[in-house]
Amino acid sequence: MSKAQLTAFFAKVDLDPALKLQVEAAADPTAVVAIAQAAGFHFSAASLSRHLRG
Repeated sequence: MSKAQLTAFFAKVDLDPALKLQVEAAADPTAVVAIAQAAGFHFSAASLSRHLRG
């Protein structure tokens, strides 16, 4: 489920310039997770880090 949530979140980020700015300004993965949770997505900072590493 985390992978699906991550994929959906980044798809939304690509389509939403304001959200993209928030993510780009985030200090660390924990901040990105907080932004995602506020937008209705649920995944952990560890899942995000794994996703970003590929």
